Amino acid sequence: MAETYALRVQIESHEYDGEFDLIGEGYGTPADVLDNVAADHLLRIANAPRIEEYLLDVLKRGENTGASEYESTDSDVECWIHVDVSYQRYAFGVGDSVFEFSSEPTKSEIASTVTQLQS
Repeated sequence: MAETYALRVQIESHEYDGEFDLIGEGYGTPADVLDNVAADHLLRIANAPRIEEYLLDVLKRGENTGASEYESTDSDVECWIHVDVSYQRYAFGVGDSVFEFSSEPTKSEIASTVTQLQS
C-alpha cells in the first residue's frame, strides 16, 4: 500500500482568503511532502504575478480535493502551508512544528528545511 499524504494550502491576500486541500500518494514523511509537493506550491505562489493565476492553475490541473474527501482520507502524514500574500509570509507546518521562510522562499531555503525535517 502506498504512503498517503494530505496537504492543506491556506492563502491570505486582499483578493482571496481561503484554503484548499491536496491528497496524494508516494510521500510518507513531512520532509518528502515538502520536498516533492509543498515546495512546488510555495514557489508557484511566490512566482505568480497575481494569486488568482496560481489558484486558476491549481484548478486547471485538478490538484485540489474536496473538504469531505480530505477529512475522510486516512493519510500517513498531514502537513500544511500558509501564505500571507500581502505581507509575503510563507510557512510550512506539520503537527506543532512551523517552519517559516523568507519573504519569498527559494529552492535552497526549502532544501535546508527539508534537511531539518529529516534529522
